[in-house]
Amino acid sequence: MEAGLVKREFWIRKVLPGFIVIALWLDGWFYPLLALPLLYVLLVEKRSLAWLGFRRHELRLSASLGALVSMALGAAYYPIFLYYLPLIRQRPVDVYSVFTDTFWYPVYEEIAYRGFALAHFAEPGGRSLSATNLAANLAQSLLFLSVHGHHLASGMSLLLGPVFVLGLVNGFLFLKTRGIYGCVISHSGLNSIALLLHWALA
Repeated sequence: MEAGLVKREFWIRKVLPGFIVIALWLDGWFYPLLALPLLYVLLVEKRSLAWLGFRRHELRLSASLGALVSMALGAAYYPIFLYYLPLIRQRPVDVYSVFTDTFWYPVYEEIAYRGFALAHFAEPGGRSLSATNLAANLAQSLLFLSVHGHHLASGMSLLLGPVFVLGLVNGFLFLKTRGIYGCVISHSGLNSIALLLHWALA
């Protein structure tokens, strides 16, 4: 009986969440898919959304760190942007891309990779630099990096550097504060900086 409960718990806490992370990784365009991790936590695991980082505790710290991360990565992004300026000028910016880059992708990807993945496969209550947390953070950062293959296809591979660093730093931010808001702010802030540079210079 006890072995059966342990097996069931393993499926609920690790196996099924793993499938959900893969589903989120496969398709970031299908908007209703974002409900899957939220409903799983609420209805299957019987947890509150605070477990995914939707919490007010340390909100100011999370938001402040998120803003600092976006500014620091924005500064690192600037010379790369200038290097690829001729290619970037060929890419139009429309209302839809503003919506997806500043709102949809930051929310979707932070919930998927930082909130849901790290909540299930890291040890959020432990040290952020523990072996388990480092491995989980690296894994989610690589998954996050892999969905940005369009930078490679468009001939702007250096943009993958800030993308990877954003995923890694946001992972540490989530593990440190257990809040998702700062991660969304840093992600949205960096994308907004990129769009503003595009508008101003391209």
